[in-house]
Amino acid sequence: MKATDTITAPATPWGEGGIGIVRISGPLAPEIARKVFRLKDPEIKERYLHYGRIVDPLTDTTIDDGFLVYMKGPRSYTGEEVVELHCHGGPLILQKVVEVVIKNGARLAEPGEFTKQAFLNGKMDLTQAEAVCEVIKARTDTALRSARGRLEGRLSKRIHQLRDILVEVLVPVEAELDFPEDGLQGLSEERFLEHLSTVERGLKRLINTYSEGAVLKYGIKTLILGRPNVGKSSLLNVLLREERAIVAPLPGTTRDIIEDTINIRGLPVRIMDTAGLRSTDDYVESMGVRMARQRIEDAELVLFVLDSSVDDFREDVALLQDLREKKVIIVANKVDLVDDSTCGRIESIFKGYRLVFTSALHDRGIERLKDSIYTCAVGKICSQDTDPGEFITSLRQKRALEQALECVARAKNSPIRELQAEDIKGALTKLSEFVGEITTEDILDRIFSEFCIGK
Repeated sequence: MKATDTITAPATPWGEGGIGIVRISGPLAPEIARKVFRLKDPEIKERYLHYGRIVDPLTDTTIDDGFLVYMKGPRSYTGEEVVELHCHGGPLILQKVVEVVIKNGARLAEPGEFTKQAFLNGKMDLTQAEAVCEVIKARTDTALRSARGRLEGRLSKRIHQLRDILVEVLVPVEAELDFPEDGLQGLSEERFLEHLSTVERGLKRLINTYSEGAVLKYGIKTLILGRPNVGKSSLLNVLLREERAIVAPLPGTTRDIIEDTINIRGLPVRIMDTAGLRSTDDYVESMGVRMARQRIEDAELVLFVLDSSVDDFREDVALLQDLREKKVIIVANKVDLVDDSTCGRIESIFKGYRLVFTSALHDRGIERLKDSIYTCAVGKICSQDTDPGEFITSLRQKRALEQALECVARAKNSPIRELQAEDIKGALTKLSEFVGEITTEDILDRIFSEFCIGK
């Protein structure tokens, strides 16, 4: 974006609604607003809701009645001159308002460009900018709380604390190197290593939050697998609390992938029901079985359902061999049809696996299964000693911290002060990249391309 550009886009989703908002940001925003908005007041007051008409100034044709709000830069979201036009939320009205704003000097904003401009104008750092998108896309309370924490700057604060320690270490090292004739006393070796160890622990702690952060952001892909007629579709229905899958006593009922997202203890779980795994001459069912096996590779968690009431589990054990690299929960379904001795036998056969007994028909064991999914997916996420607002959620963030950690480790192990200083500087550079103080246009384009237009 050029510094002189004025951009515009709907700030509310396309579709029918009571209110639609068109945002204009840039140096020409007030001038454009005066052209396309007719109001009685002689001047546009800042942060005041003005009532008037949105018009095409070439014909003075009224597009809609509505309100205008002016936010003077830098006290605005983007840090620039910002005007919002509030109109009725019909898609045609929004389209016409955007068109008339563009005809009078603005251009259509790219995805995430308002937030990108807020970052470039110092209204937020890069981790906070990324969190804006995560707040919008959050599908559970836990994901929203985590994203809000990053938007409020908790993760950035932790990064700055680690940077301050590195600066505290670097200053005496540099002074010692630059003025050797003065006999300056730097940090003792013990204090030097102690500070670097503190940074090392802090970086490792943040890196270890990536798996939890990614699950909160994207959800966990969960596949329901098992032989035909073990209750996979019944399990899906009871987890979703609705009849999404056909349930019938005949094997081979499910032939396609049925997918939905459920909220389990605040985590988005993308759950998929699949065809029963067996050899079949039915062409359509065989396609479903093949699709089920293909989905195994992408799945992050597998709910392997078996029928507790059968006598022979050898085929189940054989199917589990293909899942050795996956997180697996054995769901021993139809437990209402067996006694305690059978349950003990199943526990013995599947020893070493995470095992939950359920009866999808009678809604038994489902809460225990949810607890198991939660624990298996993210462990002790959001425990009392873990602030979800400090979770990292992108590979960009993870890689920057890993590179900083490599620099710190080299500085700790190097016996040469010059090399130690260079590695500490390298770690500081990577942390600067993390918060966006050092970045490239290519990285910014990739980050903000994930945003919706209008934000």
